[in-house]
Amino acid sequence: MQLLVALASVFNIIRFRLDNLLLERAAEVDRLTLAGLAVAAVSTAAVLVLCWRVTALTPPRAGLALVLIGLTALCGIVPGMIESRVRAVEQATRKAEQQQRDDAFARELIQWTADVDRRAAAAQPLEPAQAWAFLDCIATAGYRDEGANPPSSQALELLRRALAAGLIDVNAVVPGHHLNEPVARPLFLQFYAERIAPLRYALARQDWEIMRLLAAGGADLALPDAAPLVADLAKTVVPGPSRFVSLK
Repeated sequence: MQLLVALASVFNIIRFRLDNLLLERAAEVDRLTLAGLAVAAVSTAAVLVLCWRVTALTPPRAGLALVLIGLTALCGIVPGMIESRVRAVEQATRKAEQQQRDDAFARELIQWTADVDRRAAAAQPLEPAQAWAFLDCIATAGYRDEGANPPSSQALELLRRALAAGLIDVNAVVPGHHLNEPVARPLFLQFYAERIAPLRYALARQDWEIMRLLAAGGADLALPDAAPLVADLAKTVVPGPSRFVSLK
């Protein structure tokens, strides 16, 4: 019985390791695997010693042998149970962190909505740096596209309202935001250079929608530097996986 249980436990331990072969926590999984195999080996050896050349087991020996057999059986399933528990905790932590990020973004979008409404009523445009921060918020909303009226759609609608109210000068010059390319450009061209041009074959749908709105919001497309943007605007948008598109 001990040998059969030991074989079954070793099989379960090996299957557990193979099922988690590509897991990032390989060292932890290896420790669980080795611990399970060690317990199976030690308990099997102990049972064999108890039963070695014994014609009839006494109650104490039989009880100890059953305990060791049970321990052997447990070592085959405990690593998987521990790993499942660790994954559940990690998943709960990720969900909590994601919820915190979503709540923080919801508050930010509410603040921008109030600011846009206030500025529209007072005819007070955004400064170039503020306009860039606003675009960054709208772009971030692209990661939140679930639901009947997702934040991504709400953010784009807010951008349309801001452009319609004249709160954003798409031709205002803003500095570059990359250390290797701190070139000042008109707002719409800066957005194109940083968020569109390098990623046109795996482009976030939200960024492209922002780019189209900026281009239609009074952008000076006659500028020589705007020629690549004009060419991209004439291309076909091909839906890609998840929230990405490509231009062809």
